[in-house]
Amino acid sequence: MSETIKDGKGRGYVVGVTKSNRLEVSSRVNKRIYYASRDSAGAYTVQFHCTQAVGGTGEGIGYIKNIGTDRINIKEIAFSTEEPATQITKFGVWRKPTVTGGTDRDPVNLNFASNNTPDTTIKEATNSGTVTITGGSSLYTIRMEGIGTKILDLHDAVILGSSDIIGIITNPATTGTKTIVNIMFDIQEGD
Repeated sequence: MSETIKDGKGRGYVVGVTKSNRLEVSSRVNKRIYYASRDSAGAYTVQFHCTQAVGGTGEGIGYIKNIGTDRINIKEIAFSTEEPATQITKFGVWRKPTVTGGTDRDPVNLNFASNNTPDTTIKEATNSGTVTITGGSSLYTIRMEGIGTKILDLHDAVILGSSDIIGIITNPATTGTKTIVNIMFDIQEGD
C-alpha cells in the first residue's frame, strides 16, 4: 500500500523520497543572533570608546550588567586599537567584576524596525565618567601589536544571568591611544 506524505500546511506539496529511502529536504541554518533579531527583536550591539589617560595602565572601557530576568548571550566582542606600530595593546575580559562609574551607553537594536531595549545597565568610560573594573574572573586576554581589530567569537557560550556583569579593560602602551570595543549580544527569553 503506498503512502503519500504531504507538507502539513495544506498546500498539497508532496514530499520526495530518494532511492535510498531518505527524504529530500533543504534547510537554512543561521546563528542564534539572527533568530533573536528576526523573531523577537532582541539582538543588540554596543560600542565602547576610550582614549588612554596613562599608557601602560589598565583602564575600564565599559561593562554590561543584566538587570532583567532573561538571559543575555554574548555572541562576539571586537577589539580595536590605534596604538602605533610595534607597541602592544592588551584587553582583558572579566566575568562578574565589581564595577563603578561610567556614562550610560545605549545599545543599538540590530532589528532596525524595532525600538526594543534590553534590561541592562551599560556604562562606558568617557571624559566625564571613568569606569572602574576590579576583581572577578579573567575570561580572556587579548594582545595586539600596532593598529588593528580582532574579533573574539564566543559562539553564544558566555551567558549572563540576572545581575551578572561582563567588563572590559583596555591597556595600550601609549598615552592618548584610542581603543574601541564592540559587543554583540542577544536576549534569550524565559527559562
